[in-house]
Amino acid sequence: MRKLMLSLFLLPALSLPTSAQLGKGGLPLSIRSAGAVEHKIPVVQAELPDWETQLRKWNQDTSSFTRPFLVSLFTPTDLGFPQSGILYRAENGTRVWCATLSIPGAKAIGLYYDNFYLPKGVQLFLTNGNNKQILGAFTEANNSETGLFANEPVQGSTVNIELNIEAGVDLSAIKMHINRAAVYFRGIEYLMPFSGNFETIDQFDSQLAGSSSVCNFNAVCPLSNGYVPQRDAALHTLCVMSVGTGTCSSTMINTANNAPGSCKQYLLIASHCEFSNSKVDAGFAQYIFRFNYQHNTCNPPAGTVTNTQQSITGAKFVSRSLVPIIASGPGAGQPDAQQIKGDFILLEFTGQNKIPASWNVNLAGWDKSPTIPTTAASPKKFIGFHHPAGDVKKVSAGSAIQNYSVGEANSHWLLQLDSGYAAQGSSGSALFNGDGRIIGVASVAAPMLGVPANCATTAKGTNDASTAKIVLYSKLANIWDYAVDGSATNSKLKPWLDPANSNVATINAVKSDCTPLSTNPPTGITPGAETLEQSVSIYPNPASGGRVNVKVNLEAPADLHLELYDISGKKISNYTLNKVRQGAFGIDLSGYANGIYLLKVSDGFNECSKKIMVRQ
Repeated sequence: MRKLMLSLFLLPALSLPTSAQLGKGGLPLSIRSAGAVEHKIPVVQAELPDWETQLRKWNQDTSSFTRPFLVSLFTPTDLGFPQSGILYRAENGTRVWCATLSIPGAKAIGLYYDNFYLPKGVQLFLTNGNNKQILGAFTEANNSETGLFANEPVQGSTVNIELNIEAGVDLSAIKMHINRAAVYFRGIEYLMPFSGNFETIDQFDSQLAGSSSVCNFNAVCPLSNGYVPQRDAALHTLCVMSVGTGTCSSTMINTANNAPGSCKQYLLIASHCEFSNSKVDAGFAQYIFRFNYQHNTCNPPAGTVTNTQQSITGAKFVSRSLVPIIASGPGAGQPDAQQIKGDFILLEFTGQNKIPASWNVNLAGWDKSPTIPTTAASPKKFIGFHHPAGDVKKVSAGSAIQNYSVGEANSHWLLQLDSGYAAQGSSGSALFNGDGRIIGVASVAAPMLGVPANCATTAKGTNDASTAKIVLYSKLANIWDYAVDGSATNSKLKPWLDPANSNVATINAVKSDCTPLSTNPPTGITPGAETLEQSVSIYPNPASGGRVNVKVNLEAPADLHLELYDISGKKISNYTLNKVRQGAFGIDLSGYANGIYLLKVSDGFNECSKKIMVRQ
């Protein structure tokens, strides 16, 4: 293959969770008690950043594919406890401290704290101007050794900040200072329910759901069948840059030593997602990690809000490869896509932050073998889950990979996608082999090469010039015992993913608490398609009277997804049967014309198809 013109996948924006940042929940006393209305709350004002100039500069810069796509711009603030607010005592003896940050013209605001420590007995809440959006309670569980913290966007131009302080807490022990705010101009459409007067900021700020290629597939579509555990290990990372924030795709990853009760929750992303080459905890302490930003059906109606989202703030640095930087000329100071030999960062969540079991997140398995099969026979595939153009989670796949050299010989896997596309925003996502194990990290790509014109078009009718059919992944085998940046343990993966030096080549996926995956196989495709075929039947067939029954007798309970297609291949309906094992379930076909239809049945891993003849 001829040499490719490469571009780094550095991330457009996406939506954030509404009120699910890792906290204790509850309501601030100012809402629970009427006493707060008697006090005049001080207001600290900050300037609206000049995003029109900055956005124009970033959009016109020819190196825009080699760095993050801005989500927000920072503006300096000076708001801290106790000097910026008012302190009063509630009826129950709890002390309440309140302050307000105002940035006239802002549509959403995230707060970035350069000094943060909450003693036990202190709760931090944030609300928007009309109190419809509430974040918190943040407590001592959110402290980190760096003294840094950040929170998700709050809708509107006003953020109300409140501390509820139990009696007996030493006020001098509280540390809270906000030195900058992120004013969001992308990825805030999910905040619309919190304001009846929500307006877009500019022509670039339309809903990100649907912002990638119209030829992409939602992560829950049949293309992902057999790889649900891998899908549930993929997430987004909101990265901090000097001017604002941008996003990357990333993956939770298992270790050879993990076990229940001794469980490391590591996260793997691309090194070029953070191109200052930071190797300290403070460089990642204000990152926000978002889980489950995805649709729960394959083809949801237009305007459908994504399902529940969750997030965690802050990570500790573990290890990374260094990013080569362009020294001069066009793109100076940006990552050099042509020289990036290895492309990884390994992070661990800070403090008491752990992924709750209820979030249904997995730690992906891996295969660090230097040589692996380069073809996958159907139904197996090389597959990835990512957020191209900041869209909801998508799935893409191909049937073959090959060696490719970037900066050094055979440093990457090249995958030519058969289904779906990647784009800015896909950086850092994992490449899974046919057995569902990580073999690479999304690194660089060849935008538009081999991409049909219609597939560069988004659902919003715009053109995404970063759409890519050919994707290069930094090989796990290459970065495993990485020596390009020296011999230190914080420059390679092996000391962390195999700390006992077991030299195992493969590891399977587990749940986020390191317990085994119970109801589904841990990796890849299993020989269950024939079993599913024999466990589902349709009657009567031909169907008369407008009704058909689906009879099921499974070995174990499963969630079955049924999709009905007409003779042209157009999907006309879908159904979900939750946690079924045995029974007969009716489907009403009275509204359909006579003819042949196809019913696809999937348990998330395997799929079978049943023809239905309708005679009214």
